[in-house]
Amino acid sequence: MTITRYAARAYGSGVVHASFIRAGNWVFGTGLRATGPNGLLDPEVVRPGRPLGVPPQAQREAAAIFREMGAQLKTAGSALSKVARLDQYYPSPTFVDPYHEVRKTALAGQVAPSTSIIVSRLLNLASSMDVQVVAATLDSGYECRTVGTDRLNVPATSGYAPCLRVGDMIFVAGQLARDDTGNIAASAMMPEGQQWSGTRIKRETEYLIQERLVPALSAAGSHMGLVLKAQVYLGHAEELSAFWQTWSRAFSGRVPPTTVVPVRHAAFGTRDATVEINLVAAHESAAARVRDVECDVSLIADDMLAARAFDGLLFVSGLMAIENGGLCRTAVVPADAPFFHDSVHAQMVDILGKATRIFAAAGSSLNQAVRALHFHTDLAQFRSGFMAWDEDLRRQGIPFSAIEVDANLFVPGAGVILDLWGHVPG
Repeated sequence: MTITRYAARAYGSGVVHASFIRAGNWVFGTGLRATGPNGLLDPEVVRPGRPLGVPPQAQREAAAIFREMGAQLKTAGSALSKVARLDQYYPSPTFVDPYHEVRKTALAGQVAPSTSIIVSRLLNLASSMDVQVVAATLDSGYECRTVGTDRLNVPATSGYAPCLRVGDMIFVAGQLARDDTGNIAASAMMPEGQQWSGTRIKRETEYLIQERLVPALSAAGSHMGLVLKAQVYLGHAEELSAFWQTWSRAFSGRVPPTTVVPVRHAAFGTRDATVEINLVAAHESAAARVRDVECDVSLIADDMLAARAFDGLLFVSGLMAIENGGLCRTAVVPADAPFFHDSVHAQMVDILGKATRIFAAAGSSLNQAVRALHFHTDLAQFRSGFMAWDEDLRRQGIPFSAIEVDANLFVPGAGVILDLWGHVPG
């Protein structure tokens, strides 16, 4: 079975966006903003030159996004009632609450596991939000069952489910090292007045794992060994190594596919937080269907799996143009001749080459990508990187979103991280 694309639109020269993809029992919506067919913000939503009136623009944008989401999910054989996961990126925290108001109404108060991150810029500079959605199809027979509400506190303003079981997949919302007060737990921070009583990022990560992720998975009938994919947002890029020591230890040195994205502090709902993590995992009854995909490609850590496959979906580790711990040779720009080189394009060529090998090792191909998140240091370089995708695939439409994050992508000269999900035809 191959994927089906919906709502493919041309956004400028050579950029075709397939905003919805159906793959087997799942539908993916990626890069959802309040835009028209030309990729520009809908003037009826923005109302340029007419700042007065209610609701505010962010709320109007959210309403437009959920109208389109509902319509396209219906076309693809799904519904808002089958939403399993949401990811939201905003250029300002002031846009979050207006979005939450619309979301709770659109989803009838049953909000799926969610991750909200404050970022630097979106592809439409006047946009208030960029949204991703994952939903089960109606004919899948999957029920959406909320779990973990008795173990994990959830902010009342957002009202999302901390953990959801859909079929044999478990979706865990973005978690912070919070205690029952909603603040960062005291044990996750350095003791007051101390400078070297442990390492802050290690304490915060350890608390987040043991007090948030492990209980969520346990409540859903899963465990850390069945994690299919993790997304990590790190508030201080320089803490990657210390974070990874704790993260790797949680998996006994065999880390599932993980994408780590550096964002500018403060990027999370709790200002003091410096790391947020969300998960997708398999239910323990389906453990035998989890397949590790081995592939000899350079990742940010040697102890991480390139990908995992489960029930027709492929979960890929975050990809960067790195080799031997640094930027790949083809993307290095000579200092005395910089004008002949396009580093971000070269980086995407390297990244997509790695992705092609990973998909092939899983028994799939890159034209089966169902979700592609481009995290850039500078969105002005987005089109340059995007044009590295295969021309035929670009013509069909890429299920992409592009987000500007921290200027430090861990490796000097690195300009883009690619986060991929795919389909493995059965």
